[in-house]
Amino acid sequence: MVLTSILGVTQKILNKSYINQNTNSDMSYAINYIKDEIESCDYYTYINGGLYFIKKVDNKYNYISYGLKDNQLFRYSTTVDKMQKFNNLPKKGNNALTEEIGAFKVSDQGSYFNIYLKYNDKDKINFKIAKRIKLYE
Repeated sequence: MVLTSILGVTQKILNKSYINQNTNSDMSYAINYIKDEIESCDYYTYINGGLYFIKKVDNKYNYISYGLKDNQLFRYSTTVDKMQKFNNLPKKGNNALTEEIGAFKVSDQGSYFNIYLKYNDKDKINFKIAKRIKLYE
């Protein structure tokens, strides 16, 4: 019985460790994906109060933003023929990056962009990205 009890406690510890490892892996993936994408963009702009990143792809421009919907972190993308200032831009394409997100925000902090990610009320990350791209006005 003692051995069974020890095995039960060990199993619970391993399960909790596995869950924490997956949480950290999901958060790292999402943060690194966003970081890499922002660093590869050419410009950033504001549309209807939201922060968008602009990447030239061939002869078109991809407007990229990120947002939280139903506790999932999404990457939104809209491709247009020419770079221009928009008052409103429909989010045509979307990809879920991770789920169980409690809060998310990308903000412009002057000399850097800040990514805030809160995972399921457990872990949170504030990540800074040096601003090396220009504001498109």
